[in-house]
Amino acid sequence: MFCGWQLVNDFEELEKLHSGVIEIDVKNGKCEVDGVTNDKLTMPLVLNDWLLRDMAENDIQLSDIDEAHLTVSFDMKDFGSKNGEGPEFNCYSYLISSGNKYSLKFKGENKGINEVNVT
Repeated sequence: MFCGWQLVNDFEELEKLHSGVIEIDVKNGKCEVDGVTNDKLTMPLVLNDWLLRDMAENDIQLSDIDEAHLTVSFDMKDFGSKNGEGPEFNCYSYLISSGNKYSLKFKGENKGINEVNVT
């Protein structure tokens, strides 16, 4: 979901940052970029809103989720320039509930490199 259409709202801020690591606490809508709190990116709140709506639709209580986390290593490269290379997003997410950890690795938007693990 991070690489979806709503990311366009964060392109300006991501271009300023150019590259780095985004850590999002999806359960609480909090975000850090390279270890520094960031309240300019909108995706943490978009993801938090989605999680809360999805949980309500599936009758899941927030207290049932121990952690919901997303890490994104990103490089905007030459995004926005006429012949620029598109940005790269390497995502790793996990959710912990009742002692079970569900994780997903996703590279870029169209790379098709996905790995799902349940432990």
